[in-house]
Amino acid sequence: MQPNKVAASRPVSPLSNLSRRIGVGGMQQLALILICVIMAIGMQLTHPRFLSPANREVILVNYVPEAIMALGMTIVMITGGIDISIAGVLQFSAILVGLLLNAGWPIYLAILGALSVSALIGLINASAMIVFKVHPFIVTMATLLTLRGVDLVISKGGTVSGFPNAFNYVGQASILGIRVSLILVLMLAVIIGVALKNHTYLQNAYFIGGNRRAARMSGIRVERFLVFAFMLNSLLAGIAGIVICSQLSAASVSFGQNAELRVITAVAIGGTSFSGGSGTIFGSMLGVLFLAMIANAFNMSGINTYWYDVVVGAMLLLAVFLGEYLKRRGTSR
Repeated sequence: MQPNKVAASRPVSPLSNLSRRIGVGGMQQLALILICVIMAIGMQLTHPRFLSPANREVILVNYVPEAIMALGMTIVMITGGIDISIAGVLQFSAILVGLLLNAGWPIYLAILGALSVSALIGLINASAMIVFKVHPFIVTMATLLTLRGVDLVISKGGTVSGFPNAFNYVGQASILGIRVSLILVLMLAVIIGVALKNHTYLQNAYFIGGNRRAARMSGIRVERFLVFAFMLNSLLAGIAGIVICSQLSAASVSFGQNAELRVITAVAIGGTSFSGGSGTIFGSMLGVLFLAMIANAFNMSGINTYWYDVVVGAMLLLAVFLGEYLKRRGTSR
């Protein structure tokens, strides 16, 4: 009788050990932090103004609208959905609040009106997706195209301006040397991030994205949550529109061009999976910071900005491939 042979265990690399501890999304976030640090050091050595206080503010402020929209997109993508109508909502919200202000509406009523309509657009998206069983990409693409047409009609293809000075406070004012718009992003990110991590209701997004059928069988009202997620996403896109309108003291259909692609890319490279079930607000904010640094580095280096879209597209592909690769390695063990 042959003695039992004990199979020798294969040595586990420190990288594999770390991957098990922090997960796929954590590995992407760690890699992103390292890349941002290396980029910052490299740009500082070649362009000493890159990390100056003034340029740091430019980097962050220019991507405030994308950061706000990334908060809602993170939740939508965790559920396994996607919403590409946000750029249209941003433009529509900016133009609508501008038109209401020019019509003599008080600032707070104009803002409430624009945000209410923005949330309604999210409700329409979710309802069409649920009732007609249509993929969210198709529904939100139709909404994006419709809103772009509506934006052109209501703005007559021009720029809406001439707002009260008080309206510019959110986009242009500072408190203790920090832009109000940055404070707003930080507050929203902390509130939504903490709620997503600790609140039972928002954690339903992970169950829905992980296995929608199992989530429904466990008693989670999937359709109701999807309505909430898409309405929140459109509401945040509306807030982003109001912020950019306040920053530039104007509203136009040219604002936020391709913003939906930048936001989706930032969320994806921050560790949120397109197939759903994983993602964090912290990772999405890292993704936004990374894209903001790239854009600023292009401008400072004098590189043709047309190449920026090439980089964003490449980063999106890399995020998808890397996410799937790490996920397969994690499930194969």
